[in-house]
Amino acid sequence: MTKDLIEKEEIHHEAERGKGAVEDKNVYATYPHKCEKCGYGKAEIVDEGVKYTDEAGVILLECGKCGWGERVNHKTS
Repeated sequence: MTKDLIEKEEIHHEAERGKGAVEDKNVYATYPHKCEKCGYGKAEIVDEGVKYTDEAGVILLECGKCGWGERVNHKTS
């Protein structure tokens, strides 16, 4: 005699927490800079560091809304 195995599984859905608490994707975007792509007014300063010893470090301004990165040019004299 074969009995069919019946399994019951309860799935509990938790309410989403924190949704809408922060409008920006990037909470570290506090530098005032207008994005060329979307026009958002805040950016995060990202230091990429030095790749070679005879070059200056790469610094990017990353948009707090769309994530678009713009390189900051270094002027040497």
